[in-house]
Amino acid sequence: MSLISGVLTSVRLPSATTSGLAVLATGNQQLDRAAQQIANPDNQNLVDPLIDANRSLLLSEAGAAVLKTSNRMLGSLLNVFA
Repeated sequence: MSLISGVLTSVRLPSATTSGLAVLATGNQQLDRAAQQIANPDNQNLVDPLIDANRSLLLSEAGAAVLKTSNRMLGSLLNVFA
């Protein structure tokens, strides 16, 4: 085993898939909170929850982009080593 592979096995960095899924989960949670605030009849200020809902859309798009890029990179690596 080389020195680099020994170091890499001891360091657990988050994978792109894990990071992408975490961002998607965060976006989903933020959308749920915003939707609850929008649906609340006592809430007179809808601007902030609507902005939060839009922000959750951006988070979800970013998470999906990370997953898509990770899958493409994995496919490219498989093509190179095949």
